[in-house]
Amino acid sequence: MQVTGGGASAGEAARAVDPVLLASLLEDSIDLAAVLEWNGRVRYLNRAGRRMLGVAEDRADPVDALSLVAAADRGLVTSEVLPALRTDGWWTGNLTLAGSGTEVPTRSTLRAHGEEGASVLTWLARDISTEQRVFETLRGKIFEDELTHLPHRSIFLDRLDLALRRTGGEPSAVALAFVSLDRFKEKNDRFGRIVGDDLLRAVGQRLAERCGAAETAARWGGDEFVVLAEGSPDALRAEDLAAKVAGVFATPFDVSGLELFQTASIGATRGLPGEDTLDQLLRQAEAAAQMAKQRGGESIHLFDEEMQARALRRAEIEDALRGAPDRGELVLHYQPQVSLRTTEIVAVEALVRWQHPQWGLVAPAEFVAIAEGSSLILELGGFVLREAMRQWAAWHALLGDRAPAVAINISPRQFLEEDFADLVADELERSGADPARICLEITESILMHDLDNTVATLKSLKALGVQLAVDDFGTGYSSLSYLRAFPIDILKVDQSFVSGLGKDPEDSAIVEAVVRMGQALRLTTIAEGVETAHHLIELRELDCDLAQGYHFARPAPAEAITPMLQAGRDWLRRA
Repeated sequence: MQVTGGGASAGEAARAVDPVLLASLLEDSIDLAAVLEWNGRVRYLNRAGRRMLGVAEDRADPVDALSLVAAADRGLVTSEVLPALRTDGWWTGNLTLAGSGTEVPTRSTLRAHGEEGASVLTWLARDISTEQRVFETLRGKIFEDELTHLPHRSIFLDRLDLALRRTGGEPSAVALAFVSLDRFKEKNDRFGRIVGDDLLRAVGQRLAERCGAAETAARWGGDEFVVLAEGSPDALRAEDLAAKVAGVFATPFDVSGLELFQTASIGATRGLPGEDTLDQLLRQAEAAAQMAKQRGGESIHLFDEEMQARALRRAEIEDALRGAPDRGELVLHYQPQVSLRTTEIVAVEALVRWQHPQWGLVAPAEFVAIAEGSSLILELGGFVLREAMRQWAAWHALLGDRAPAVAINISPRQFLEEDFADLVADELERSGADPARICLEITESILMHDLDNTVATLKSLKALGVQLAVDDFGTGYSSLSYLRAFPIDILKVDQSFVSGLGKDPEDSAIVEAVVRMGQALRLTTIAEGVETAHHLIELRELDCDLAQGYHFARPAPAEAITPMLQAGRDWLRRA
């Protein structure tokens, strides 16, 4: 479409436009358009402006422009807008308008035309209500925790980082408390998520109320909070901050009409700007909180040098463990599971080992727990699943039907992955392993986590044809009714009970109860940690099915286990 003709300038073209057409254009605009006199009298106000301000179209008396501005912004008009119009001839900024009982935030532009006293002002204003609502929503997500309205985790990290970067002025110190609520999940499961959320809000509110001017509380995530304090090195102590935080939990919380007591495990540490890093302090405080929780909760633990050494070792192991499967550093050892009736090896349990190039063979107790505390357990667990099935296929090619079943430990984090059953199916297909000869061992604690999803996952795994075992049975809280609901094949009696078999009446009673329960439910029972001939005699009297432990064989690489398997029932005489 041609807007101008010939060589006419834009200004000439604009002047050539029919005034009626310009008036129609202004009337149809979605933005407020007005013409004002310097004294504030409104000469013209378009349809959008009248609608925005609630001004009747047939209003006869003159309208004062200042009366259209919200009371809070009228001072801005006299102090900033009018002076700018006199000196610069224009002003742009945010003005809140008042009309029809509501206030409308706008982005306004006013321009002076001609000399003051013989000129007019034009005013264009766009309603920015939607933009402000979006901004406030985003601001809340960025700066505040949505549930508790405490500072967002990212804001807390910024404040901690700033505190540790301060230089000059008075010397300062930083104290950090990490707060982990005790057994919060139990309350959440018992009373429901609404009550659980209300309890988190109540805890957050109390923490905020207890914080002074030099302190910041934030929700770290889930049922965890953090509190930062700044002060002089001589006066600021981590134990004082921890005690102050502990006071938050001294009295019950009034939540949804309920009076709930909530305790917390609190870890605290102190650092100095220039000497300690953000990550370092956070790890220290969190490690101290975990130590408090391990001691039963409802306690305070201060980070010390011993914990510092453990934390550094933990970080070192975690860094070194990343990529270990791809570098060929992980290997599997296998421990026989022996029939107590025939002494034949009917299965082996796959146990991961880490052959570090500098440290040598790292004990599982040193690195598995660290992996379970991060996403590394998924990488490690995937390796074990893949390698154990590959090894079963190798034994089957060598031994045929005499190849033992292979038991594979599954971590809680691994089991709770949505696609875990699909992963197992993929590995079965890739390796060619017989599902009936693969046993997945899960801990008793997994069974009590989100029962509906747990049952669904177990049924999906069972549909693949694999065996399912409950490891460390007797250490958790599974009831008989729950156990009957799960498609379980095997119960493993925890070695902590087997070790006291025949010596400790309570341990002996627990072992007998588990074996009898297994028999009643027609499940195979396996005793772990069998180390003496006496253990063996007691288990045979109870008619336990299988046993594993040092009395028979220690875990060993596949090449050391293969001759035992080839020997059949004579393996013990040749071992």
